[in-house]
Amino acid sequence: MNARSVAAWSAACLFIVLFTTNPAYKVLVLAAAIASLAAGAGLHRMRGLFTAIVLIAAFATALNFVSAHLGTTTLFQLPDQIPALGGPYTLEALAAGVNGGITVAAAIAAAAPFSLMLASHDVMDALPSALSRTGAAIAASLNLVPSVASSFVQVSEAQRLRRWRPRGPRSWAEVVVPVVLTSVEGSIQLAESMEARGFGSGPRTSLRATQMRNTDWILVATSSAAVIAFIAARAADWYPYPTLHAPAITIAPLAACLLLFTPVLTWRSRA
Repeated sequence: MNARSVAAWSAACLFIVLFTTNPAYKVLVLAAAIASLAAGAGLHRMRGLFTAIVLIAAFATALNFVSAHLGTTTLFQLPDQIPALGGPYTLEALAAGVNGGITVAAAIAAAAPFSLMLASHDVMDALPSALSRTGAAIAASLNLVPSVASSFVQVSEAQRLRRWRPRGPRSWAEVVVPVVLTSVEGSIQLAESMEARGFGSGPRTSLRATQMRNTDWILVATSSAAVIAFIAARAADWYPYPTLHAPAITIAPLAACLLLFTPVLTWRSRA
């Protein structure tokens, strides 16, 4: 799997999600991203991603529902004397919040292949030589969250073997402090290893360059066609205010979103 083709597909998904306000097309992009990840990475590797997507999308939905007191369909109302929370809570604000949550969820799922399906050196090799140092920073950042999560699990299990039990927020310092110290020590070791290998002393080299295969070119072509078709279609925007209404769906943008399901076939063939 070539990182350049994955980047083309992720960019197409992000473009469509951010280009339109129509929730119907955003749901299709989200479905395409989840189906593609399931085909390429497997559902067992997506449990943590699903949890993060649900929590972040729920927070985005609740934030708009609480802060936007607009619309004509009032579900309930709190006294205006309550700071920040007072006012009417409308169905339109809830629908707009759900739309924002879908946007965030689709964006996260579209970028997930870089951490779930690609190695860090593959991401670096996909960048131009002038951005080799930027690629090193990106690769290190992609490895940060999994390493911290693994360290947290190891430290918490070791503390439980020592009869540690969570007794409140203060007790978690006995886990968080070792995790932070371990992360700092790992960062220092990484910096020393990069210096020992002559990082920054010359152009980046690789043992074997990853070539673009036919399936990679197909993915790049379909992703480009999806973006071009979506721009040419000029899909109508959707606004829930002042009255909630169903989003309009036309053939051309719908076909463009369906092209994003191409990885379901190409990535499954490589699995």
